Amino acid sequence: MEFSRFLEPDLQYHVYVKDTPQFQKTHDTYDHWALFVVEEGGFEYRMGSQSGRAVKDDLVLCPPDLTFYRHTDGLSFHLMGFQWVPSLEEPRHGAGFPAIGKLRLLNNKRFLSTLSQFREAQYLHAGVGHTYKKHLLKDLLYLIQIEQSEQHTKSLFSEDPTLGRALHLLQQQAEFGISLKSIAVELGLTQVQLTRLFTREFRITPGAYAANLRMDRVRQLLVHSSLTLSQIAEHCGFTDEHHLSKSFKKLCGVNPSSYRKTHNI
Repeated sequence: MEFSRFLEPDLQYHVYVKDTPQFQKTHDTYDHWALFVVEEGGFEYRMGSQSGRAVKDDLVLCPPDLTFYRHTDGLSFHLMGFQWVPSLEEPRHGAGFPAIGKLRLLNNKRFLSTLSQFREAQYLHAGVGHTYKKHLLKDLLYLIQIEQSEQHTKSLFSEDPTLGRALHLLQQQAEFGISLKSIAVELGLTQVQLTRLFTREFRITPGAYAANLRMDRVRQLLVHSSLTLSQIAEHCGFTDEHHLSKSFKKLCGVNPSSYRKTHNI
């Protein structure tokens, strides 16, 4: 993200609907931001040019004044309506947040804990409950912004000592290219076991996580160093400049030279 502070939400309402066979309305247009969070089941949605299916643990963010079409055969979900708090420091358009549409958090334990607290807050006194829910929404959207930032991969954490060690090893070695097999062996696991455990905990494969880490380092070198693309490729474990450019564009959407020009002042 190209700004130095979080966007802050101001919660207007929160609704929790359990085991509904269908939505009350097939579509709606909001004058605020609307965040749908799927707890069980799933639903089809369409807004503007975006469409898809949201399932358990998915979030779908809909901006104001855009008609949101939806259909389900069974669903438990949270709906939060909010506005962004005005700020003198607004993010540039295209900075990547707020990203509308379907989202998914890597920190699944934190996410599920927050949903549980949203449910419990329904039983608090109305005034206290709303204040607490405002805090929970802020925490949830802060977490989304952290994970969508360029350095989000380094924010992962696990209480499991094996996965904590896996994170440490990946962070140490990702910049130079890694062997998942060697890391798995060091942890006393097979590569398949490591991938299964890591993906279940973080909702991302260790290979994809390492690729993100390595590309974080590439971005830093593009912006903060005068190294050539060939030198950056060699430093970060790519076979050559072409390999770097192809990988960078696939992950970041632009080629390294364009990224460097855009982010250098």
